Amino acid sequence: MKKLDVCLSTDDNYARYAATVICSILHNKSFDVEFVFHILYSELSEENILKLDSINGVVLHRVDNSIFLPYFNNGVCKNVTVPTLYRLILPSLLENVDKILYLDCDLIVLKSLEKLFDIKLEENEYAACVPDLAYGEHMKRMNFEFNDKNFYFNAGVCLLDLAKMRADGIEKKMFDYLMSNWDKLSYCDQDVMNAVLLGCVHQLDREYNFITPNFYFSCSAAPTIVHFAGVKPWKIGFYNPFRKLFWKYYSFTPYANDKSEFLNKCVINLFNNKIFQILWFLKMYPFFFRKKERIHDFMRIIKNLEFNH
Repeated sequence: MKKLDVCLSTDDNYARYAATVICSILHNKSFDVEFVFHILYSELSEENILKLDSINGVVLHRVDNSIFLPYFNNGVCKNVTVPTLYRLILPSLLENVDKILYLDCDLIVLKSLEKLFDIKLEENEYAACVPDLAYGEHMKRMNFEFNDKNFYFNAGVCLLDLAKMRADGIEKKMFDYLMSNWDKLSYCDQDVMNAVLLGCVHQLDREYNFITPNFYFSCSAAPTIVHFAGVKPWKIGFYNPFRKLFWKYYSFTPYANDKSEFLNKCVINLFNNKIFQILWFLKMYPFFFRKKERIHDFMRIIKNLEFNH
């Protein structure tokens, strides 16, 4: 049996969606794979702890937020929440884990993750990630040099070699960078990780972090990981071809019979009707015809097209 480690950070607001991520992974895993899901949190209700703990493979890690106090002095990180920094302490927090896949809670997994875990990192690579949308603009913002190896990645999906990061003191380098550059950061921990790991990250195909509703960006294969980095599937918003799959995996979680979510889901399904979607889209983008990608989105709504590459 192959054991694979996955990590997520959550609070009471996102616990049910962390459960959805986990259930989507379990639903699509190979029979000979065992997952360990490391859930990082500082505060969770007893109800959420019990529900998450009931899912096969979940291990809960309570993080003492006081360790971050030195980084919140003199205005440092004043505009971010502490859990956004959890990614930076993974090498020391999970000291017995050598390789881990960090995932945000606003995504679903549609295929087995074995192929992703099997990717071999080069000697000088600490992570494997997907370039962020409009990553060229991020490169300019961060003053990164443009070359074949450098790119700005989205940190919502990160395959991390924790053993190599520990050996090379990457965690300390990230917090040193945070202290020295906190006033220049727009995306806090994501900017920190990109700066410290620049040129040492394996570039993954977009199928492993397919950001939606920006589904006019193509990838070489049907998505393995769909990332709802824009409009969330549990919010009323314009047409999203992966929303029904989100609710499918949500139905496998311990939260499936939660009455408070039932009405929300009914309203969302109503607004997913084509006529509502057209009206919503026109309200959001009244001048959509000025941009090629918006026209592309609009035609998907009109034709009810699901994503295909």
